Amino acid sequence: MPIRPANLATMSATIAGAIAGLTQREEQAPQVRVTFESGYEQKVENGGCRTLKTGQGGVTGITTEGKVKFALFSGTSCQGSRALASGHGSVSFGDPVLAGAIVIG
Repeated sequence: MPIRPANLATMSATIAGAIAGLTQREEQAPQVRVTFESGYEQKVENGGCRTLKTGQGGVTGITTEGKVKFALFSGTSCQGSRALASGHGSVSFGDPVLAGAIVIG
């Protein structure tokens, strides 16, 4: 199907908007700071499953920018592991959570 010159400007604007949206999305990738019993803080960026630092004790708190969703898992993989805690936004735990991985998004 041929592209008509009258539609070319609309298509170009749509493509440019989509590309701008992708760039904006990359800049606003979720960032989470996980605090451990030892006081160590691990910064986790972008979404998806991420392995947590070992040997630092349990997770005592999660700090997020905004209402970022998270889930802590018992193993170092998010698939096949048991979910220990989940929520959105910043949270502190009264009892440390022995987690090996986190999903953010």
